Amino acid sequence: CVMQTAIDLLGRGYIPVIVEDCVSSRNVNDKNIAIERMRQAGAYISTYESILFELLQEAGTETFKAISNLVK
Repeated sequence: CVMQTAIDLLGRGYIPVIVEDCVSSRNVNDKNIAIERMRQAGAYISTYESILFELLQEAGTETFKAISNLVK
């Protein structure tokens, strides 16, 4: 479902961001192939931790510290 949605979004001119460690498949190899296919098609592949810190934009704030403690 995630791959089909990502491919559809790409076809509509969007660039989906796939949070790799938040998607799954019944078979690890199927997931790996789907992630690679989405990457090759133009989707951005990232992890939840990277996205959280990217959204924060700034280290050293109270929000940064709170989220940092959550992901450790």
